Amino acid sequence: MRKFNKQTIDCINLFENLTKARVKDCFIDSIVIFIIEEGDIGKAVGRKGRNVIMVSKLLKKKIRLIEFNNDVESFIKNIIYPIEGKIYKEDNLVSIELNKTADKASVIGRDRKNLHELQEIVSKYFDVKIKVI
Repeated sequence: MRKFNKQTIDCINLFENLTKARVKDCFIDSIVIFIIEEGDIGKAVGRKGRNVIMVSKLLKKKIRLIEFNNDVESFIKNIIYPIEGKIYKEDNLVSIELNKTADKASVIGRDRKNLHELQEIVSKYFDVKIKVI
């Protein structure tokens, strides 16, 4: 179980109070990633993205919103959006099949940073390993 520090709790409280959307989790790095409860993504974004812009200015960081889903394949699809790819789950391995080299590079990231981030987020909720092909 992951423990939240004061900064994370403050970010979650600020976001929930401003948007009225329920936050399931928050990851703070160079950007702030909010995992939003299923069905609350519309509230979280706000009309014309107003909530995203407002929270981003208040935190002085870029933010990213990801809608949670109980299905691991749909959840990964939400994380890598807007990149389109085929996602297959076999036992404890999830394969992401991407056709374009640029998409693969984007999902994997420099020194596999994005892939590690993706694995960290998914591992919090599902016991699977991720592979990009």
